[in-house]
Amino acid sequence: MNDFFKKIRFGELTIPFAFLAVLIFAFGFLIPRLGIYQDDWLYVYNAYARGPQGLWDFTYADGTPFASLINIALFAILGFKPLYWHIASLLARWLTVTVFWLVLRRLWSSSPRQTFLAALLFSLHPFFTLQPLAYTFLHVWLGYFSLGLSFYWMICSVQEPKRFWFYTILALLAETVTIFTLEYFAGLEFLRPILLWMVVRNQEKDFKSSVIKSLKLWMPYLVVFGIYIYWRFFIYTVPIKNRNDPIVIETLLSNPLAGIKLILFNLVPDTLLIVVASWFNILNPTSFDWFDRGNIILTALSLLVGLLAFFYLSRQTYDQPKETPTKSLYPREAFWLGLAIVVLGLIPPYVGGLFINEKNPLWNSRFGLASMLGASMMVVALVEALFASYKARLIFFAALVGLTVSYHARYTNDFTNTWKKQANFYRQLVLRVPSLQPNTAVITEGEILYHMGDYPTAYAINIMLAQPRGDSGEYINYWFFSITSNFGNRLDDFMNGMVIQDRHRSLRFSGKSNESLIVSFEPEKGQCLYVIRPQDSTVRLLPSMMKDASHLSALKRISLQKNSGLFLQEIGLNYSEDWCTYYQQADLARQAGDWAQTAKLWNDARAKDFAPGAPFEYLPFVEAFARLGDWDQAVSLTLEVKYLPPAARLTLCDFWNSLPAAPERDSAFKQVQAELACPVN
Repeated sequence: MNDFFKKIRFGELTIPFAFLAVLIFAFGFLIPRLGIYQDDWLYVYNAYARGPQGLWDFTYADGTPFASLINIALFAILGFKPLYWHIASLLARWLTVTVFWLVLRRLWSSSPRQTFLAALLFSLHPFFTLQPLAYTFLHVWLGYFSLGLSFYWMICSVQEPKRFWFYTILALLAETVTIFTLEYFAGLEFLRPILLWMVVRNQEKDFKSSVIKSLKLWMPYLVVFGIYIYWRFFIYTVPIKNRNDPIVIETLLSNPLAGIKLILFNLVPDTLLIVVASWFNILNPTSFDWFDRGNIILTALSLLVGLLAFFYLSRQTYDQPKETPTKSLYPREAFWLGLAIVVLGLIPPYVGGLFINEKNPLWNSRFGLASMLGASMMVVALVEALFASYKARLIFFAALVGLTVSYHARYTNDFTNTWKKQANFYRQLVLRVPSLQPNTAVITEGEILYHMGDYPTAYAINIMLAQPRGDSGEYINYWFFSITSNFGNRLDDFMNGMVIQDRHRSLRFSGKSNESLIVSFEPEKGQCLYVIRPQDSTVRLLPSMMKDASHLSALKRISLQKNSGLFLQEIGLNYSEDWCTYYQQADLARQAGDWAQTAKLWNDARAKDFAPGAPFEYLPFVEAFARLGDWDQAVSLTLEVKYLPPAARLTLCDFWNSLPAAPERDSAFKQVQAELACPVN
């Protein structure tokens, strides 16, 4: 058996499959459970509710109008199902890694192992943590891939002079696609003369000649880049004020010293964040708390991938002899070229005054995408220089790969849990709100969905309640607000029925706080989605903020005519029937005064062994049986909370006290009062 394994060798043709394998370990196995997150909803809403024009308007307002062409094509090909987008995004990332490996291979043909390792670390670099946002980043990875193709074809044009123009034209076309559809990678255009010089330096007699030739070869690409700069800053005007304004350039022009200080004081920490600090995330001590079953699984994943990586690395056919230090120029050259890539990659966010160290590290990890290849090259260069032992280097890189894979799998699993909660919210929403009048806000006490935020949740709600291609114009029908974050400093005005407005990119919303739906959603506590009624102001179980705002909840804006939930069918979302399925239908029937249907839903739910998860959820059914005169059943339901905490019992007591006095009611209430120790009003 040992002889068999010793004979196994992995040639260069297996390298792309190695990249794909580690990406599948890191992300692929969780893809079927991933969904739609944060800025994904902007793309999905505009494509679903407004069509190609919506995508154009959105990207035009965002500063990249030509990106709409790619997104229109992607939605036409992939539709809306998350599964297809996540698979496509993973494949696009794989293609990007592969093409940049080919670029490095062309630059350092004598260092195949080092270029492979740099590309391998690039595929898994821990700084970028937004891979689950497939709708947002699929076209970004495709643009990154196009940039890699442009670099590769540019190098080929010099190394294969007989096909110079063929490769040059291809490189220019690929450059045009990237630069006019994305701003993420604009800074890497300044990398071209460096790459060209690295290719032509051995073809010229001296340094000066090689520099002049590389600059001449750069000219066609500089022209394309110049056209883009002229269009972006002198022709195109972003319709939203202060959106993507070149703040740092304006500062440099008005006060050069202040501008340079601003750049340098942020460049150092941002470079350290990308090159060094991001790797510490894979060694978070909480990840090794083995009392958590999930940590045991992820630790096992690290070990498995690490062992496979070591086996693969140790069996590559072009590995250098063991214990023989490399004489390649790679460590020194790759370090400095990598640093150049890191710095140049930060130009686009810096132009707009966006500094990574000052922002939320999760959502701003996208600003480090263009720098990750350079950071990976620097790591490989440093390890090559610091570790004299060939075997020690292999062990280090294998361990790094294993730990990084489990790190990505960990936070990706967090996204799967987020999608589960989102799906639960949306399916309950469309059951409870079959149709909703326009200009209605959905309002909660605070943020209710992880990895979302106010405006993404607003777009998602609009999709749930929209007809395909049913929205047009600049005003959007619904919006989402949290009281604490949106109205904390205007709480009195909010409670008195103020006009509430918001704007995001190309769309506006306008409504009134007293023409809104006040909702609560805490499934972590076993609760269903609650659409609060004005009558709920005295319910003891609700948070005080919800009770104070309950008078604003305008249930009359909910229509019984079903007009929602089409998007959930479109993406094939199937959520298992449970208690909340019946609760939402019953609460809607209660709103309509259909007490017979409400009671029937109770009986149907109980026939399937479903039961309320919280005392509040008994109220529609107790009221239904009371209205129907079935006092025995009303009492029976009420007494199910007998052994729950006092607030739960008193909530039911309050309900019974609110019922009009009548002989049958009084007789039934005596039973309730005796069992629950209800106070008498």
